[in-house]
Amino acid sequence: MSHGGQEPAAVPDRYEILAAIDLDDPELRRHLDRVAARTAERLGQPIALVSMVLDTAQVFPGSYGLTGWLAEMAGTPIEWSFCVNAVRTGAAYVVPDATADAEQADNPLVTVDGVRSYAGVPIVIDGAVLGAHCVLGRDSHDFTDADLAELRRSAEEISELLQSYRLSRGHAEG
Repeated sequence: MSHGGQEPAAVPDRYEILAAIDLDDPELRRHLDRVAARTAERLGQPIALVSMVLDTAQVFPGSYGLTGWLAEMAGTPIEWSFCVNAVRTGAAYVVPDATADAEQADNPLVTVDGVRSYAGVPIVIDGAVLGAHCVLGRDSHDFTDADLAELRRSAEEISELLQSYRLSRGHAEG
């Protein structure tokens, strides 16, 4: 079984940066949910996520449109993660039709939960790729350069928000 969790750890400060962000802060989560909702609306997709990719799981500190167990769990095992690909490569990852994609066709998010399309871009802080900002659709979808540009703009906004919720590490936050 392929395990996508090994490569994201290649940046030594990645987990230190993640650990220094208060992802449980309710105000941060509200901000991230708003960004996700705006992205879903602008791209015309039913689901948008702010996904932080860990070694064995991905967690969603911000989301829009999740239902059922995905909303309750607010994450998935790393083996099911589309976002891990954007983290691994540091580049956009796009799947217009997951049912026809060799890497994703057997993914339970596709076979059980009905995810059909995906586009995600890296969320980067201090050069470390922490996760991805993405949209998921229930229908196949060809994402445009404009769609990816919108995702990138929102990912930059998310990075700034996450930075503002970094816990102080012996230095004053302004």
